[in-house]
This record gives sequence, C-alpha cells and structure tokens, in this order.
Amino acid sequence: MFNKTIRLFQNMKQPNEVHVVLFLTACANLGTPEALSLIKKVSSEMPRSFYSSPQVLTSLIDALIKCGDIEGAESVFAQSR
Repeated sequence: MFNKTIRLFQNMKQPNEVHVVLFLTACANLGTPEALSLIKKVSSEMPRSFYSSPQVLTSLIDALIKCGDIEGAESVFAQSR
C-alpha cells in the first residue's frame, strides 16, 4: 500500500501536514533511491510553515535516514533547532 499512498499524494493539489507525514512514512517504509528522490522533491516544495511541525520534521528526518541520506537528515535536524 506504500506505493498507492505515494500515488495518491502526488495527485493532491494542496496537501496538508497530515498528508505530508503519511507520504513521508510511505517513502520511509520503501527505503528506495526513488523514494529518496521523491522526499527531496516534496520537501523542497512544501510550505515553510510545515517545517515548524514536529510531526513533519520527525517524519522527514526518519524518511531521509531510512532512504540512506544521513547527511540530509542531519542538516534538517540542525536547521530545526
């Protein structure tokens, strides 16, 4: 169901924070290079206000780590303080 979750997310016009968390969780569970590319794309396009959500930040860091981008996760963590 992770791939279906990602497809549904990609069809949303204005996803909210909950949608982003679900998307990031699906990507984290896949843990593939393709999922990492999607994570980077979505995180670069999401509103800055989403970065103040602990749930979004935690999900983003978790997804980056599980997809193998430790440096990216460290960067997000450092910027969140």
